[in-house]
Amino acid sequence: MPRAIVTYARGWQALSVVRSLGKQGIEVICAEEAPFAPCFFSRYCTDHFQYPSFADDPDAFLDCIVQKVEEYRPDDDEYVLMPIHRETWLFAEHRERLEPHVRMAVTSHENMKRTHDKGSLATLAQELGLPIPPTIQPRSMDELYRSAPDIGLPAFVKVREGASGVGIKRVKTREELVSVFKKFVDGYELEPEQYPLVQEGVPGTDHCTTVLFDRGRCVAKMTYRNVRQFPRETGASALRETVDAPRAEEAAVKLLSHLDWHGIAEVDFRIEEDGTSHLIEVNPRFFGGLPQCIASNVDYPHMLFRIACGEEITQTPEVRTGVRTETPIISLLATIDDIAHDEERLEKLRTLKRELKAPLKEDLEDVDPGRIMDAFKDAADPRDIKAYLQGQFEKNIGAIDDIIQKDDPLPALGFLYPFALMLKHGKVSMGILTSEAELTEEKPRRSFRNMIRAPSWRAVALAVVLFALATFMSSWDVTAGNVGLVLDWPKQLMDHLLGAATDTSTLLGAFKHTATNALTFLFLYLVSALLLRERKKEPD
Repeated sequence: MPRAIVTYARGWQALSVVRSLGKQGIEVICAEEAPFAPCFFSRYCTDHFQYPSFADDPDAFLDCIVQKVEEYRPDDDEYVLMPIHRETWLFAEHRERLEPHVRMAVTSHENMKRTHDKGSLATLAQELGLPIPPTIQPRSMDELYRSAPDIGLPAFVKVREGASGVGIKRVKTREELVSVFKKFVDGYELEPEQYPLVQEGVPGTDHCTTVLFDRGRCVAKMTYRNVRQFPRETGASALRETVDAPRAEEAAVKLLSHLDWHGIAEVDFRIEEDGTSHLIEVNPRFFGGLPQCIASNVDYPHMLFRIACGEEITQTPEVRTGVRTETPIISLLATIDDIAHDEERLEKLRTLKRELKAPLKEDLEDVDPGRIMDAFKDAADPRDIKAYLQGQFEKNIGAIDDIIQKDDPLPALGFLYPFALMLKHGKVSMGILTSEAELTEEKPRRSFRNMIRAPSWRAVALAVVLFALATFMSSWDVTAGNVGLVLDWPKQLMDHLLGAATDTSTLLGAFKHTATNALTFLFLYLVSALLLRERKKEPD
């Protein structure tokens, strides 16, 4: 059988690659630094191994990969190495050590450096006449002070090589711009040539154009937009939809054709209402929205495998627009974040608060009970709240879950590892949730572990509320098929392990019912403790 080695098996995009290749009858060997990677549990993972930390010892990591590539090499068949994350750069730089033993479809290391660095990308886009937001690239604090007035606000301060919303901060004032810039410089210990860039915020919506090239020739492309992302302004995509974006795709093809690109890439744009597409960044590796592409009939992993094996792809896949996918947990957090920042809803609550305080400030004869009741009805009418929540969650109806799939449910166990890391570090981290963070980059916070050992009544109370919410969302037809699946994953896991036994009068049924509820409550208690720990944390 044809065979592939897929690295960074803790990444959720790696799971999409494993499933894509496995469904095509390709043997998939999964590799990862962590011991509890989602891909290890997939039915499409034939075998797996662990390697040394890429961040701590890249030489040992590369030596291990070379050794394993030789060890797993088939006698006589197609054999491809598919890097997923930051190791893609290392493989491109040292391809002479790998390509005698295995095939790869990865662009040049020079192309990666030139496009992944947001500063050099901005310079290249200007040379090619591609629209980008107004940008400054200070090399000193003095230069920042001089250039800052030229950038309209709000603006974004961006670390030159950040990803998934990590190292990006939206600023609204000059003072905040300077403060965040300095915080990034000090926090990431940046040299002047690595200083962040500052880009003016332009109107429009975020779109991701994905492309596949075969030695300078574009063989597939599709675009999706972020319906929701978390955090709202700068975070990773949580709910996506495939759309037509011809001008963005034309710009992406022009840029990467100029570089004689080979392999996969994602190009992010900010698209205005008139279709003007501002180039934001290029991701020269597999990306978090990969499940969106596969669900839209653009199976990049399989096509990339074929290109690596020397096959010429002559038929461009027909893109299915309107398809939606969502990322578990992050999608739920994004929905809650949208509700929490709904100004119209918040204003109704503020009005109610003012009316309730009025009797304390006014003479009793001036108090109008009818006005208070009107404010209460406007802010807390159950029928209005039901319609509002239904409108918020209807965006998720029909969305395909990135991770939880009925024919391959066990990778959902991979949720436990990022939660264990967050428990260790004592904070909610988007880098950890999206698998972008290094495993050892933060120091543990022992106070959080003490909170787990000695449960607080606040965490238990919040867990009870979340348990009720989970039960509701798993039953409500609007959320049962999407967001509810995230909260209902313990039941799905028990169904897979113990069968769909529902009769609680039997020993198996009673055990399954008890274990499901216990696992659900434990999971929600950990979430509650993490949220409370994050809320209590002093600002940096």
